[in-house]
Amino acid sequence: MTRDGLRILDSDMHVFEPHDLYLNYMNPKWGDRIPRGAPREEREGKGLTRHGMTRYVLGDGTPIRTPGKVVEFHEKRQKDAYTRPASRNYDNFSQIEAMDEEGLDMAVQFRTSPLHTNEDFEPDYANDLCKAWNEWMRDFCSADPSRLKGSALITLHDVDLAVREARRSVKELGAVGLSLCPEPINGRHIHDREFDPLWAEAVALDVPICFHPPARPNQVQVSRRFEGHPNEQLLVNPLRNPVELILAVSAFCAGGVAFLEGNCSWLPWLMYRLDEYCELQGAMAEIPLRKKPSEYFREQCFISADVDEGLVVSVIDYLGDDNIVFSTDYPHIDSRWPEAVATFQSLPGLKKESFEKILWTNCARLYGMD
Repeated sequence: MTRDGLRILDSDMHVFEPHDLYLNYMNPKWGDRIPRGAPREEREGKGLTRHGMTRYVLGDGTPIRTPGKVVEFHEKRQKDAYTRPASRNYDNFSQIEAMDEEGLDMAVQFRTSPLHTNEDFEPDYANDLCKAWNEWMRDFCSADPSRLKGSALITLHDVDLAVREARRSVKELGAVGLSLCPEPINGRHIHDREFDPLWAEAVALDVPICFHPPARPNQVQVSRRFEGHPNEQLLVNPLRNPVELILAVSAFCAGGVAFLEGNCSWLPWLMYRLDEYCELQGAMAEIPLRKKPSEYFREQCFISADVDEGLVVSVIDYLGDDNIVFSTDYPHIDSRWPEAVATFQSLPGLKKESFEKILWTNCARLYGMD
């Protein structure tokens, strides 16, 4: 399949998880701590009772992650945007239909609701949440493994468990990437040496690390300082992903790394700023850098552009077009599906060669695909 003569690979397509995912896939030893959600069911005269993301609770009804105030607002908008996928419970065949309608040849599937993002969870429990999701994703992709690819959920609660799950997900479950949250976990940052074995395992497995911030985790997240204050919905969500990725890029500018769903327009400023202080204060670093941060980024990192992000032209002017990837962000409410590709192609100032790289070549290189 091609669209306007171009092959298209979505680097960061999302799924809406089913209500019984963890009941079906999680280790039964956890009993009432296994998350469960309300099904999307038909009610006479009322249609589907739920349309968007599943909100999970424990056996006693306690939410495993507290929903934000925007959930109900988004639920109403979701009803109009995704009626047909919702009628199929956002299953793998509806995912392929959505790809066909958008004109996508292939897509790497990412979580919507990562449930492990709680610092209080014991490592075994957090890791088992990820294991259940990864096994479900393997089955989700089985509808068409040539087009549906999975990015495995990995938690940093315990690095040894993370290494084992990364290896299992790639070698046994067919994952093409490792999806991690960039936020600190129990005081440990992603560039702390404790996590070196996981980065080494990713190199050995030849898969990328994909940093993607979650919404409302029970761990440190910068933009949550605005929660409970005026206009929080105009501050928390717009700033969350970009700011967390700015911090992640700053901490982790080496290795096969992708920074997803957080815009790219801020990247030239950040590279300038990091390079400047590398020159001014690099001699003070406990771990000296052999190259400038911007050189590490150009060699080994990728950034995702939003489809309506007109400033991507400025990023290309600074960075070139070899490190930028594309995503529809389907089926989230801010997605431009089924016109995401058309929206991106309408951006002024982008050359055909850049479209070819961003829509396919760079994504294929990131995930090691032909």
